[in-house]
Amino acid sequence: MKTFRSCLGSCLVGMGILTLLALMMLVNAASAGEAYCDACRGDSGWSGAAKLDEIGNTNAASTTVMPGLSTAQKNRVGIWKQPLTGFSNADSSKENNSMQEIVPVNNTTVTVAKKAATRKIDEASMPIVRSEKAIGMLAPVDEPTGSAILLDISEEAKEHIAGSVAIPYTNFLVNGTYLRSEEEMTELLGDAGISREDPVIIYGECMPCGGGPSPATFVYWIMKSLGHENVRVLDGTVKDWASAGKPTSAETAILPAKVYTAQVNGEFSADYNLVKSGTVQIVDARAKEDFGAGSIPGAISIPNENVVINSRIRDEAKLDRVFAILDKDQPVVVYTNTGLKASVVWFALNLLGYDAKLYSYVNYWENEAASASGTAGAISSTD
Repeated sequence: MKTFRSCLGSCLVGMGILTLLALMMLVNAASAGEAYCDACRGDSGWSGAAKLDEIGNTNAASTTVMPGLSTAQKNRVGIWKQPLTGFSNADSSKENNSMQEIVPVNNTTVTVAKKAATRKIDEASMPIVRSEKAIGMLAPVDEPTGSAILLDISEEAKEHIAGSVAIPYTNFLVNGTYLRSEEEMTELLGDAGISREDPVIIYGECMPCGGGPSPATFVYWIMKSLGHENVRVLDGTVKDWASAGKPTSAETAILPAKVYTAQVNGEFSADYNLVKSGTVQIVDARAKEDFGAGSIPGAISIPNENVVINSRIRDEAKLDRVFAILDKDQPVVVYTNTGLKASVVWFALNLLGYDAKLYSYVNYWENEAASASGTAGAISSTD
C-alpha cells in the first residue's frame, strides 16, 4: 500500500513555487506569392499566346491558380496591364454575387471569388462513438445493468439512479484532502454492501463545483488500486439516465454489509522517484494558467477539460488528437494538485492503451522540500 498511499497523499494547499517555466508561442508568418502564370513570363513583342491572353482563353479555367481569375485574366491584368473588358461575361454573370468581392490589382478593379467560410462543426451535438474496449470501461446508459451495483459518488446529489448505493467521493479522503488508509476504504465499501467480487458501475459528479466525471474516475482509480476487476464508470449522468426513460429516485438503497478484501495493485500509481527518473512522460492536467505559473520540470500541459465533452469522456478519435504529442510506447504520469481531476485524463489514457499512472503535484513539492532540507525520504506512506 506504500505506493498507493504516498502518490496521492496530498491536499489543496498553497505552496511556494520554486520553478517558473517559460512558455513558447509559435507565430506563423504568411508571405504573398506571385499571382501570375510563370510559364508566360519573359515574352517580348507580339505573340499568339499573348494575344490569346488579351482576348481571353476559353480553356484557361482548367489551369486556374487563383480563385476567381483564370490564367488569361491574371496575365492580362498583371503582365499586359490591360483591363478585363472584352472577356466574355457569360460565365461571370452566372456567379453568385455573395461569393465575390471587388479587389484592386495593379490599380485595376477586379472581381474575385471570396474565400468560402469554413463551417465549424459543433462537437457537442455529434454522437460519441465507443469501441468494445471503451465499453469495457464506460457502461452505456442504455445498457441493462444486470447484477451490477450502481455506486453514486456525488456528495450532494438530490437525484439518484433508482436502487443505487451512495458513498460520496469525499468519504475516501481525510478532511477532503488526504487519501484514507486501505483499511478505512475497504470498510467504506463493505459497509455499502460491496465486495471486491461484485460488478460495480460508478457514476456521479462534484455537484457544487461541476467538473464532469473526474470524481467518478477517481473512485474508479481507487477501486482498481484495491484490486477490483469488474468495475466501470457510467457513460453519462443521472440526467442522461432519466432521458433514456430509466427510473431515478430521491433516495439511495441500503444493502446488507459485506466484507471487502483488498488485493492492492500499485501499477496505477506513480511516486516521486519515478517522476524524477526521466523515464516517463509527465502530463500536467491542471488549467493552463496553473501550468504557466509553475509545473514539474519537463511536464506537458494537457488540461483535464480537454478530454471531456458534455460531462462525458470524448470518443477515441478525439482523444487520439488530444494526446497526439505523447509517445504511446513510453509510460505517462498524470498529475493535478491532488490527483482527483487528473484521474479523468489518466482514465482516458488507459482507455487508449497508454501505460498511465496517477500522481499529485503537492506530493512532488513535499518531496522536493524534503530533499532540499536534507531529509529526503521523509515523505512516507503514512503521510
